[in-house]
Amino acid sequence: MNEHQDAVNEELFDIFESSFDEIFVTNASGVVIRVNSTCEKNYKMSAGELVGKHVVDLEKMGIFYPSATLKVIEGQEPIELFQMTSSGRYLHVRTRPVFSDQGELKSVISYSRDLTELMQLRHRVEEMEDLLAGYKKVLHEPFEVEGLISKSEKMERVMVTIRKIAKVNTTVLLLGETGVGKSKIVRSIHQLSDRRNEILNEVNCAALPEQLIESELFGYEGGTFTGAFREGKKGLIELSNNGTLFLDEIGELSLPAQSKLLHVLQEKQIRPVGGKVPISLNIRIIAATNKNLAEMAEKGTFRKDLYYRLNVIPIHIPPLCERKEDIIPLTYYFLEHFNQLYGTSVRFSPKVLNVFLDYEWKGNIRELENMVERLVVTSDAIVTIDDLPLEILHQELANKGTTLPEVIEEVEQKMIVQAYEQYKSTYKIAKVLGISQSSATRKVKKFIHERIEGDGYSEK
Repeated sequence: MNEHQDAVNEELFDIFESSFDEIFVTNASGVVIRVNSTCEKNYKMSAGELVGKHVVDLEKMGIFYPSATLKVIEGQEPIELFQMTSSGRYLHVRTRPVFSDQGELKSVISYSRDLTELMQLRHRVEEMEDLLAGYKKVLHEPFEVEGLISKSEKMERVMVTIRKIAKVNTTVLLLGETGVGKSKIVRSIHQLSDRRNEILNEVNCAALPEQLIESELFGYEGGTFTGAFREGKKGLIELSNNGTLFLDEIGELSLPAQSKLLHVLQEKQIRPVGGKVPISLNIRIIAATNKNLAEMAEKGTFRKDLYYRLNVIPIHIPPLCERKEDIIPLTYYFLEHFNQLYGTSVRFSPKVLNVFLDYEWKGNIRELENMVERLVVTSDAIVTIDDLPLEILHQELANKGTTLPEVIEEVEQKMIVQAYEQYKSTYKIAKVLGISQSSATRKVKKFIHERIEGDGYSEK
């Protein structure tokens, strides 16, 4: 029996030690009781140097920041955050509490993955691209198309649906808030379809003047009305023949235009304005809206028969706030894109990434993309919390249930940081802000020097 137990313990130890991720275990008070060998690479310390130390001391030593273990001990709930080590490595940390049968905290376990290796892995993935393409079909692995990231479970379900329907010609209706990436979904469907080498036309129905909707979509015969081209004009539907037509904001179409679109879907034919001979079509139509078409159909502002024709395969794209797993991958995607675009090498501090995770992103992917571009253009090499705009900081304060003194300190910090960036002198800062030089010196030390170190960077 003892030999069997020894064999089991040895096997568990081998599994623990061979884990690709760092495994970091503390007791209920935060004292390190066990780590695997991956920790030595991340922190440049041996297991013997880590075991027995309190995470508060390790944090003060700058071995890592912030401590996920402390947050779990305080909140008694699992958390996920980004951490910076003293050797300059980014870690993605997932930390969980372990409870006894009586509900008391026994230990805290952290699993950390080193993200600094991602660029090397990216090159390896590119070399294995052909092989991975074959595996993707079998395993349904996540993939991305022009910033369409599918790391979350909800988006993975969307992507699985897209793969299934891309090869057929069924009409698709995309539903979701503004900015969730409906246009990117359409492009991915088109790229995965047999029509990938044909045209993809995108039409924003809300942007077309009501008096021009029918002529723009369906075209017209020459001489149909004053100001028309003598030879007539092909509409966007006919120009999309053999390809894909994306009708965004479909809920904005007028009822007459809806009637003609219904005919196109039913008969696969189009009759230009003023035309007598119908034109046969081979076209796939994808529609999208952020409105409730079912409710509009009940009220009579949208044709019921057209709604049912469009609603063959409805795909709901969840807002970004419901798929937080996608926020950080999207952030890195856009960060790399804009760094290349503007020839910069901007990085985000771990605290900024944590704020991004907590932010609501009511404008969804579009707001996140715009925010990353804004920070890349306006910030220095390292983006810290002080670089974030007030709208994000205000929500961060609200999320934390911040008190009035904390709000005052936040405003004070903002003023000190801005003054320091402009004057670089405690004497001038004191004069401009109407405080003593000794007070200005203390505040610069508190809000700038200590803050930079707290974000995981030094001024060296």
